Amino acid sequence: MNGRERVLAVLAGERPDRVPVGFWMHFPPKAFYGEEAVAMHMKYFRETRTDICKIMNECTYPCEHNIQAASDWKQVKVYGREADFIVRQADVIKQVVEHCPEGVAVATIHGVVASASHTLLGIPRYDTIGRFAQLYHLRTSPQTMKDAYEKIALTLCAVTEASVKAGAEGIYYAALGGERDGFTDEEHAECLAKQDRMVIETAYRAGAKFVILHMCKPKVKLERFADYPCDVVNWGIEESGVSLSEGQKLFPGKVVLGGLNNRHGAWMEGTYEQLEREIHGIICQMEPGRFILGSDCTLPPDLDYGRIAMAAKACETYGDDKVFSRLVQSESIKFSPDDFPA
Repeated sequence: MNGRERVLAVLAGERPDRVPVGFWMHFPPKAFYGEEAVAMHMKYFRETRTDICKIMNECTYPCEHNIQAASDWKQVKVYGREADFIVRQADVIKQVVEHCPEGVAVATIHGVVASASHTLLGIPRYDTIGRFAQLYHLRTSPQTMKDAYEKIALTLCAVTEASVKAGAEGIYYAALGGERDGFTDEEHAECLAKQDRMVIETAYRAGAKFVILHMCKPKVKLERFADYPCDVVNWGIEESGVSLSEGQKLFPGKVVLGGLNNRHGAWMEGTYEQLEREIHGIICQMEPGRFILGSDCTLPPDLDYGRIAMAAKACETYGDDKVFSRLVQSESIKFSPDDFPA
């Protein structure tokens, strides 16, 4: 199987030849747009052996205004598919798809809350400023913020349509705003969930074969996203405190993507044998044919591509008798043969 066949098999509930892998990272600014972006993506896909070809999106929501007070959110514009930042991203997607026939191309869509932070600041400072400004403005001028979120969602629908038309088979929707120490359940349900779902449903109508729902940031309350339409779910295990098995129960019938921390562990500094042991331990806990190995979020930009490729190799050796022998003899992890699905 090639990467595309492997991922689509899992989405169809079939057993692939090995567990698929999906990892991504942000590239240097020189590779944000145009030919440099295409070349960097192709180098990354080739050298890491990732099955999901996620196309990074640095063409973020424009910041063409100066938002200081809640009333300033009225300046936020709705952009159509002809907008420059949408055209540039669609062009990158189209070229990557043309050069990547064996991988499944996935377009990155920054969600409503993330995009609101982009248009507020022009830079990704969500954790330190973006989310707190949104909370304050929502609570002091709720209708103005609701209107702004609606405009942003409409623009993201245009981004999504353009991405699928350019050849992306799926989208990766990065949903923020689920943090327990931010928006309340009521605020999320009333002001954000409807808009998030509108963008995702647009992807399906445009012809997307699947949606990966990434629920980002620490202390995320996954229950808020339980009714979102999607096919694959991904979240920060360590940041949220929700294990793979617990998350699987919250999203019955969905494919789970994840398993590895994106900042530390054997993944970063251990030997191949240590990483292999960790990955095999993760795989044996998951439902066969309903799991894609990945990480909590984007990987560090300076991580060697060869280390990422080791993850695919470890998936290939899962079930190998010699590897199994090393696992059961390990002091750090104990299994019985019954733990490994046939």
